[in-house]
Amino acid sequence: MLSLALILELHHPLPGPDDVPGLDWASAAIDGYWPLLRAVSDFAGRPAGAAITIAVSPSWTALAADAGARNAVEIEWRRRDQEAPGWGSRGPVRDLIDRWDGDAVALLRELGESGAVELIATTSTFAWLPSLAGEPAAARAQVCLAAADHARRFGSKPAGIWLPFLGYAPGLESYVGEAGARYFGVAGDALVRGTVLPPASLSAPLITPPGVAAFGVNPAPAESALDAASGYRRDPRYADAAAAGRAAEEQAEHFVSTWTSLAMRDRGASAASDGPVSVAALPAHDLGRDWPAAAWLGEVLSRLSSSPDARAVCLGRHLDLHPTGVVGRPGPSAGGMMAARPGDSDLYDRCRVAAEMLSHAVEHRGDLGPTGRRAVAHMARALLRAQQVDWSLPPGLGVSPEVGLRRAFEQLDRFHALAGMLMTGRPDRDLLDRLDRGPAFLPSIDLDHLAGARL
Repeated sequence: MLSLALILELHHPLPGPDDVPGLDWASAAIDGYWPLLRAVSDFAGRPAGAAITIAVSPSWTALAADAGARNAVEIEWRRRDQEAPGWGSRGPVRDLIDRWDGDAVALLRELGESGAVELIATTSTFAWLPSLAGEPAAARAQVCLAAADHARRFGSKPAGIWLPFLGYAPGLESYVGEAGARYFGVAGDALVRGTVLPPASLSAPLITPPGVAAFGVNPAPAESALDAASGYRRDPRYADAAAAGRAAEEQAEHFVSTWTSLAMRDRGASAASDGPVSVAALPAHDLGRDWPAAAWLGEVLSRLSSSPDARAVCLGRHLDLHPTGVVGRPGPSAGGMMAARPGDSDLYDRCRVAAEMLSHAVEHRGDLGPTGRRAVAHMARALLRAQQVDWSLPPGLGVSPEVGLRRAFEQLDRFHALAGMLMTGRPDRDLLDRLDRGPAFLPSIDLDHLAGARL
């Protein structure tokens, strides 16, 4: 039987240096994250044996767990309710928020324990990893620190690491394996351009030399659903409350049937009959706020629970049942100059220089006292945040590339200030205390993980 693996990505950019979570997080949580989690919660409550995967970024988790960010959600909810009395006083989403006291991390933890949801991590920040793959300190920090943070937040190591933008370069799988994860995803075209031609096309993973599976993601299902010009949200019926439900039902049926047909095509006549699987990814920020995406997702999940032609699986469980495969590596992602030099800047060149300095500091971690180790941990956070290129996410709520680059270079300035203090042997405790405030992004960094010690 054909298996369909749906990945729902939860990510939200962190606020800029010295900023606090504001309307962007509150609006995205109210209009997107909580409604989508309501749909997933309903799915998890069905005794159908189906499962999906949710990839959670450390920055999303930091914001979801932050008291100030949660308070911003409540303030925005009350503001909307005052403008339109009764707007949010009732309903399943409000009920879910109240039941969990606004703690989406606790909700995710329970969903992960339900058996219907597999929680995995993204990398530490939404960086273009092919530009960092050649720097062990940077690549290891992106993968291993995210896995450690995930284990601390959710109680277990992530079975997989979801690569931002599905950006891959050969060698990254070593860090995924080092973090204790079993799989990652790449764009479908990268899988078929790999060191071997997959006999099952996208219907089975390649098993990379470290033993980590690389799954190819079929972009077509998500593209057909979310295309800005012709996707489902363009259906005029969504403007009519009486017709919106029917539109969501029909489009969910179209999505699942189209995905199933594409998966059967990808499988092809030569595919191995042992456990064909098709992977599709839906970034929560791409689902948008201008149509009832949560209602549509709920209908999709309902159909995945009951489809006679396919079953919904999580990739970790799929590997449990089908642990073998063709040995090979995907091809490198073709990101182009905009990916290698975002905004036509030298950002990643400067990040590589900083990564060398971080590597040197980590090598001498044994000579550092508690304050020095705190400084190195904050150097790592600043470098990771300088690497993020998620400036415009979520659509309509992000910042311009100019502002994004400015924030990135501010993080590099912070990195070098910390490095200078460390080299003089005079870390500024007041500065470190200030940096500890705000959303707790990677709050417990073990420098041994940066040095290559296995988690």
